[in-house]
Amino acid sequence: MANDLAEKDLKRPLQRLLQVLNLERKEIGSIYFYAILAGLLQLAVPLGVQAIINFVLAGRMSTSIIVLIVLVVISVFLTGLLQVNQMKIIEKIQQRIFTRYSFEFAWRIPRLDLKRIDQYYLPEFVNRFFDTINLEKSLSRILLDIPAAMIQVIFGLILLSLYANVFIIFSLLVLLILFIIIRVTYARGLSTSLDESENKYAVAGWLEEIARVLKSFQFSRGSSLPVDKTDALVTGYLHARTSHFRILLMQYWSLIGFKIIITAGMLIVGAFLLVSNEINVGQFAAAEIVILLVLASVEKLIRSLDKIYDILTSVEKLGKVIDKPLEAEGSLRPDELQQGMSVSVSDLSFSYNDETSILQQVSFDIHSGEKVCITGGDGSGKSTILKLLTGAYNDFRGRISINNIPIGNYNPAFLRAETGILFHQQDIFQGTLYENITLGDTAVTTSEITILATQLGISDFISSLKKGYDTPIDAAGKRLSSAVIRKVLLLRALISNPKLLLLEEPWLGFDAESKAKVENYLLHQIPGTTVIVISNDEDFSRKCDQVLAMQDGTIIKKATP
Repeated sequence: MANDLAEKDLKRPLQRLLQVLNLERKEIGSIYFYAILAGLLQLAVPLGVQAIINFVLAGRMSTSIIVLIVLVVISVFLTGLLQVNQMKIIEKIQQRIFTRYSFEFAWRIPRLDLKRIDQYYLPEFVNRFFDTINLEKSLSRILLDIPAAMIQVIFGLILLSLYANVFIIFSLLVLLILFIIIRVTYARGLSTSLDESENKYAVAGWLEEIARVLKSFQFSRGSSLPVDKTDALVTGYLHARTSHFRILLMQYWSLIGFKIIITAGMLIVGAFLLVSNEINVGQFAAAEIVILLVLASVEKLIRSLDKIYDILTSVEKLGKVIDKPLEAEGSLRPDELQQGMSVSVSDLSFSYNDETSILQQVSFDIHSGEKVCITGGDGSGKSTILKLLTGAYNDFRGRISINNIPIGNYNPAFLRAETGILFHQQDIFQGTLYENITLGDTAVTTSEITILATQLGISDFISSLKKGYDTPIDAAGKRLSSAVIRKVLLLRALISNPKLLLLEEPWLGFDAESKAKVENYLLHQIPGTTVIVISNDEDFSRKCDQVLAMQDGTIIKKATP
């Protein structure tokens, strides 16, 4: 996997990083401006030392030495002040990155194409969001250390070139070796970093899965599967991490060899120039200080490669979520509907994986306000029909029309605002009871909920709660019974008077009295609403306007009781 990525996709993480940096180009420009000023001020140290040594060798002690010392100290202070300003700018950039990705994820996740993401377990997949933290930390290192190091290297090499022509060769050699080290190790380093990250998330995903099915493992007969599978995944992670560490070691050993050669060579050359009187003692001392600064900056650049790999890996992982396709959106937003929606389906065929056909040549018509029951065994395609009527899946064959308009023409937000939906896969989330019922729709009042809850026979449950609608609910409602969860979801589907109801066994788990109230509400109290219910309850189906019996993805019988 890593090798394939190294060959084909190495440019993509860099492009993603450039896109992130482009959004902060003004602030990054300020960081580099401060870095240039700091680099110039840092040259005051070797130049000041050179001048001080020349004064001392001349045997003169004057106010000039004091002035030079003060100027050097001031330059050190100003350099530090500029770095503090850089840190402030970087902190703002970090906060913006976290905020931007937070809202990006929150906006995109509810709009993801359900068919394209069907292979992923989203709670685990969204763990990539935590790469924003890695991105923030690594970005601070890159924006703070790398500009300063690069400026120091460039200015230092320019200053050395002014002392003697031989230092020009040194400057070119430094840049050439630095380029070779990065060029040779970049591809493999990034590939192993991405491979390490994949294995890291595999371990985290499995641990999350253990926590999700805790009771299954806890009540098992001494299963060692959690530890055995963890061992295999951790082994994969350690192997990937070791491979990445080898690249970092190779880079650092290259740096050590580079430092030894350059240090020895420049000391020899500097000593020769000093003996030949081509430079004086002050220039020799200043040159050696500059060389040490350049070597330290090169070392900082090489050490920063680890952070560069981290940041490229982070933007790639975040991009894996952001790149997931969104559901197709039509632009049609009709005026507010005054009556139930009509539904027309003609020659409808559909499959989730492009192999097994779930629906085959399904056709039916439902008039406005009709109550329809869809019956059939498991795997007959009942739920799939309802899912297609939500507009969430658009790559079907055939035709689906709502109010004589193709379903793909509708804006999904408008269509779902007029549709009440209840599937088995839906769940409640961590928040208050009111939030779980309204999903943040501030137009819904508590009085509306109370009236509807009374009609459905759910009001007693709400009245029994000390905090009423402000009662906090745990994630997935883990301390609530399945029947209570189902009632909350039913309230959510029916609130706001939708013009089309798509309900999958809405009374599942209800007692006889509650079931009767729900049936009565659906059949008699909302005459203008089109209702489509999946149920094998014969008593209910006899009361409906239409019954569609399904088997193996086709309608085998249509009845009008």
